[in-house]
Amino acid sequence: MKREELRIRDPFVYKEDGVYYVLGTTGDDPWGVGSDFALYRTKNFSELEFVANLVEPNTLEGYSNRWAPELHRYRGEYILIVSLFREDLGRGSMILTSSSLDKPFTPLTGEYITPAHWGCLDATLFVSDGVPYLCFSNEWTTPISQDGDGSLFIARLSDDLTRLEETPKKIISGKNSNIAIEVSGFGHTGFIAEGPWLYEKDGKVILLWSTITKTGYSVVKSLASNPYGPYGDTHVIFEKDGGHCMMFTPFDGKELLTLHQPNVTPNERMQIYTFIELLKNEN
Repeated sequence: MKREELRIRDPFVYKEDGVYYVLGTTGDDPWGVGSDFALYRTKNFSELEFVANLVEPNTLEGYSNRWAPELHRYRGEYILIVSLFREDLGRGSMILTSSSLDKPFTPLTGEYITPAHWGCLDATLFVSDGVPYLCFSNEWTTPISQDGDGSLFIARLSDDLTRLEETPKKIISGKNSNIAIEVSGFGHTGFIAEGPWLYEKDGKVILLWSTITKTGYSVVKSLASNPYGPYGDTHVIFEKDGGHCMMFTPFDGKELLTLHQPNVTPNERMQIYTFIELLKNEN
């Protein structure tokens, strides 16, 4: 299919052996059941070819809101991180693994990797100097600070990715960002900070995240000298009703950023931008 035909939120790109793979929150009911975990392959991002559904339907039975799957390669295994909701557990993120993209992914532990009962989503794996970290959002509707502060946290993971090795540290506060505006919904008011993506360049940790600004859904860039921060030099780099991004370097070496835009159901589509061009417009 053509890329513009695929309805997708939270697009993610994984590359291997000269091929790009695309996944995200796809399927007929992205807000309810959530993603169907469809994996697509492409060589040019114009045409997408369906490969497989990475997770069998009964594997996550009882969970809904299956959002924002991310695909990583870690120590010889494929890692899938996905946001989930279950009535008795609330919202959290779980890690699933597989030895091959041709085999179904199964839960690593069967438990959330994010802190229990925090109300977490959008977890991402970040590896620095061989050390794995988990960065995730504490949702604005269930903030542990109980003040409407949707925030981003980071914590070191165990080498086998089965647990957090330390108390998570808050690195971004939506409420105190001077960028996010207050939003209302679901009986709550608060400030959004979600969709984190981290990478390293020129001795800096670059954190990309999403929030609601005066112009709508937006992408923000913050910098730090190490994963724990402090994060500063914070600027909006995309403010055209699109977000939940990730950055990747294609095989030709030119950094690209993908996100979904618009943030309006059912029109969400995968968009791709040249990262350096976005930085020219940061404010």
